[in-house]
Amino acid sequence: MKIAHVHHYFYPITGGLERAVQSLAEEQAKMGHEVHVITSRVGAEKRPKEEVVNEVYVHRVKALRLHFPDLTYPLEYAEKVIRDADIVHGHTQNSLFVVKLIGKAKELGIKTAIYFMAVDALYDHPNYFVRLLGPFYTNHMLKEAIELSDIRLVRSLRDQVILSKKYGVYAAFIPDGVPERFISHRYGGEEFRRRYNINYDYVLYVGRLHPLKGIDVLIKAFHYVVESSIDLKLVVIGPGDPKPYKELTQRLGVDKDVLFTGFVDDETKIDAIDGSLAVVVPSVCDYVEVYPMIISEAWARGKPVVATRVGGIPYRVKHMLNGLLVPPKDPKALAEAIIMLAKNRELATRLGVEGKKEVMTWSEVAEKMLEIYKRKLS
Repeated sequence: MKIAHVHHYFYPITGGLERAVQSLAEEQAKMGHEVHVITSRVGAEKRPKEEVVNEVYVHRVKALRLHFPDLTYPLEYAEKVIRDADIVHGHTQNSLFVVKLIGKAKELGIKTAIYFMAVDALYDHPNYFVRLLGPFYTNHMLKEAIELSDIRLVRSLRDQVILSKKYGVYAAFIPDGVPERFISHRYGGEEFRRRYNINYDYVLYVGRLHPLKGIDVLIKAFHYVVESSIDLKLVVIGPGDPKPYKELTQRLGVDKDVLFTGFVDDETKIDAIDGSLAVVVPSVCDYVEVYPMIISEAWARGKPVVATRVGGIPYRVKHMLNGLLVPPKDPKALAEAIIMLAKNRELATRLGVEGKKEVMTWSEVAEKMLEIYKRKLS
């Protein structure tokens, strides 16, 4: 089968969705299919326009980015790649780039699939203008994507429920997976502690250093944790500018209790998860968390998750069953949840074990995806 995935960003740009597209494409290529990715050159100008990455054919086309990544407009369409494909699979209907290329595939008579993500998710966005104007854009893109897609998919049960109840559209739920190594990797907690000279218990944040991710809320929560005299630290892993967050730790007097490592590779991330008490996901709004992969990665290593009730998270994390849920933007509630796990290690272990039952590998995801493609093509 010839499969073409479409997203406005791809390797070497890193992010949750970029990693998901790459993982799915590479897994399908391993299974013997001819897999292509059509992406923009924005942010990857130094990479070749055409290259093969881990058996996946990557095609970077000219595009114009209009401030927000989702507003990336294609100036080329890689028509030959689309015309030769059995199916063209777009990732997120909110991307102008994706919808335009899916429209081109439809025009050429090629079957299309779209992952619907963060449906109606801008109403709690912290930016007033995004809250005010964004829904007009996303609603238009949603309706266009529904018309253009032969196969409708969701990563989040939240999106599946909204599409069904509000728009009368069925979408198959196929969540993201984890690489097999997240399950089979040897325990590496002590290795991570040695590498960063850590001789204390810690909770872990992994993700972009971005305001919507709630790192400031987590740091404020840690002020309460420190005041409670719990012997616990915070480790923050991820790309982005740490300066404003380091300044916040200094203002709150917790700078000695928070370690910023910057970006790390997957092996180091696994080791960091292994060495932690729990993984914290403190995001502040629905739009930013469709299906956070760090939850799956934490569960794959048997670690509990403390997360906010935003986006698709409460459809996965069940309070006191496989994790702890707290309201967004509430440092005190977040601190209380962290302290609860620090004081009750038996609960922490039980929540991690229950979470592990929810994890799928990318090979399992790829198999399910191919079954859906084949049903539509036949």
